[in-house]
Amino acid sequence: MAGRLRGHEPALGAAVRETLQQALASPSGAEGRALREFCRRREWTLDEFDALGHHLLTAVLAQRVGVEALVQVGAVLTRVRLRLAGPAPGRSHPDRRSRNDASRRYSPPAHLPLPPSWRCSGCAAAWPCPTKQSQLLVEFGGTTAGLAVYLGACLVAATKDLPALPPAQARARFLGWLPRRRS
Repeated sequence: MAGRLRGHEPALGAAVRETLQQALASPSGAEGRALREFCRRREWTLDEFDALGHHLLTAVLAQRVGVEALVQVGAVLTRVRLRLAGPAPGRSHPDRRSRNDASRRYSPPAHLPLPPSWRCSGCAAAWPCPTKQSQLLVEFGGTTAGLAVYLGACLVAATKDLPALPPAQARARFLGWLPRRRS
């Protein structure tokens, strides 16, 4: 991805700034159009977008902006990804296929949390579902402090939305599945 990004850093920076501003100012209406168009113009694959999204969420997490902001940014990234996975405007003609078309044919469910129920968007199980647990371990490079902080932020948000969920059960659901490091 770094090679394909070379020379386009300013445009990506502008698209990311605009997307973050939208996500934080109007969370339900933010679509991330600038970021989506940047990715489409450069014919990024969904894997490349996912890598960017992971780095962006990690950077937002490091800023300690709070749970709500983290969830808002995650939501707009999800909307951008869903739009990227769908048919691109002007690409319906079979002779205009790009290398992205194969990755657009099938897009697995994102397995994202759906507050306030905190069910999985991909399979409707309690989030994080087993599929998302595996994905998170891969996305964060194993059990890391960043993953624990992210899940902890989700735990805090979920306990506000699910006051009847016993604290021990909530902790087990969000953090208890993390593999322990052996010393």
